[in-house]
Amino acid sequence: MTKTRLFLLAGLLAAAAVAGCRSAHTTAAILYIDEQKYDKAINAIHEGFQYRDNEPDAYFYLGEAYSHKAEDAVNDDNFVEAKKNYELAYEAYEKCLELDAKDWEKEVDESLKYNYGNRLRQAKLDWDDGFYEQAEGHLRLAYAALPDSLTPIKSIARMKMQMAEQDTFQSQRTELLTEALDLLDQVLAAKPDAYELRVDKASVLDALGRNDEARQLYEDLLAEHGDDTHLLLNMAELAREQGDYEHAADYYVKVVDLNEADTDASNDADNKTMLIQAGIMYASPKVGRWEDGLKVLDRAANMELVPTENTMLLRLQTYYNYGMEVFNKAQSETDPVLKKELEDKAKHLFQRAVEIGVAMTNNFPTNADGFFYLSAAQFQLGDYDAATVNNKTYEELSGASSQ
Repeated sequence: MTKTRLFLLAGLLAAAAVAGCRSAHTTAAILYIDEQKYDKAINAIHEGFQYRDNEPDAYFYLGEAYSHKAEDAVNDDNFVEAKKNYELAYEAYEKCLELDAKDWEKEVDESLKYNYGNRLRQAKLDWDDGFYEQAEGHLRLAYAALPDSLTPIKSIARMKMQMAEQDTFQSQRTELLTEALDLLDQVLAAKPDAYELRVDKASVLDALGRNDEARQLYEDLLAEHGDDTHLLLNMAELAREQGDYEHAADYYVKVVDLNEADTDASNDADNKTMLIQAGIMYASPKVGRWEDGLKVLDRAANMELVPTENTMLLRLQTYYNYGMEVFNKAQSETDPVLKKELEDKAKHLFQRAVEIGVAMTNNFPTNADGFFYLSAAQFQLGDYDAATVNNKTYEELSGASSQ
């Protein structure tokens, strides 16, 4: 018998002596429990029910006897027997409260929490050590001990989601995710508005390739919780997987906006990376939102204390490529006013490309692409001498001149 239960039993025996109204069968059962003769305790209480079946004490100690039997079964690795006894213990405790909640609520609550907490603690230890089957067993026992709590079922689902992402379980990935989905649906049937579980469900649907269902659920959740950065990141990843780069970029930018608006500096580490990803997607041919692409790439650059090679090159490429698109539109424009506007805009973009290209080649003189785009922008501006010099450097660095 555990130390906690010994203290509890001693206190209740003392209370019984004061009360003086407990049946002989229940008193006998308490003594049997003290002697760790749990089956005899159960038999004594059931025998007493033939004479009196409305004694709350009897049902409480019946719950205690079944709880001890469940613990012994756990120690013997007999989880089927443990589950049965935890369920019987819960039924007995509930009957005790039904008869006299006022006097027994505290004791029943302590016993239920004891059974439930023991199994949750062991489940966490096994989960942390990678003993997933044992962890699931203890979580299912925790649910049997306290079915009012859906936490164990939720935890099993999340554990299976975690397992599905590991290389060790790739052959079982679909099976694990399907099991996780079934468990989440089980919990959501009881708690349909559980936000975090709905997010988990959307993630599982996404992982199973049920993208339309996942997207619809994400959109429903976003309508309710538009400022949840975790949700927005999930939606961004789903959008990327589906080739919807425009919305993926929008979600990344919104996450950065939210991160910068709060007072928690710890969530700002990935802001620059998200802005760069958004910039690349905005400037992709499929999206073509050049202005937004340049805006977020310039924003990413402003986050750097020291200019970095990758960011500078991305900005240089984007200014030049956008300039070429505008220049080509100008060539085909027949309205002289619009044509002049487009030509001026292209010139401005090429000038910005040159400014960034000069800074980049000064800071990173061995980057061939920097000289290539600088030369190309200078050529478009009519600065042929500088363009020729920088193109020659590009050829030397890239080996193009020897090919």
